[in-house]
Amino acid sequence: MDIYGQVVEKIITEQEKIIGPIALEQAKKVQGLTVDLQKHEVKISGNKKDVLQKLVEQYQHLFGQASVEVCKDAARDFVKKMPQGEVPSLIL
Repeated sequence: MDIYGQVVEKIITEQEKIIGPIALEQAKKVQGLTVDLQKHEVKISGNKKDVLQKLVEQYQHLFGQASVEVCKDAARDFVKKMPQGEVPSLIL
């Protein structure tokens, strides 16, 4: 799994700790994202940066800035490894 898939998996896992199964339901609504957490499979089609941004926006839309902060915390260790300029603005 590439770095973007790892970030997506970590974000969803951290959101699940707070909001439960709604986290996975919301992730499945994001266009370009296919997730099977039981198998640890995350597939991103299209622009990976945009899909990751849309995932964070999906949580933000429902649960506000607190969800964005959870996403930032979850992504913190991965952001350093991502190509410069390819990190979604919401998790910087």
